[in-house]
Amino acid sequence: MAVAPGYKIWQYFTPVTVAASPLVGPWLDTTGYTQVFCWGAFAGGTSTVTVEGSFDGTTVDADATYSVTNTTFTTPAAFSVITPFIRVRLVQTVGDATKTKMFMQSRA
Repeated sequence: MAVAPGYKIWQYFTPVTVAASPLVGPWLDTTGYTQVFCWGAFAGGTSTVTVEGSFDGTTVDADATYSVTNTTFTTPAAFSVITPFIRVRLVQTVGDATKTKMFMQSRA
């Protein structure tokens, strides 16, 4: 189902523990928008955020990579969509997070 630009497509606001790592978000259908705007805040331990792409909404495509990092969320910034589906992966190491906040919005 198409999502119009300017709508929230995903958010997560619960600190991630090392035991619960990795946090893997759902596959998001990118029909209707060409960019995603990100905002986030992290504290405690080491949080490593990546965005994964897929052409079928089931399997990660290793050749379709996104240059999304923690900085993309904390700056905040936008990135271009290159696959029909995306999802967020957050790996928590060193110690439990005391703050994990991520927000993604569709953008034209």
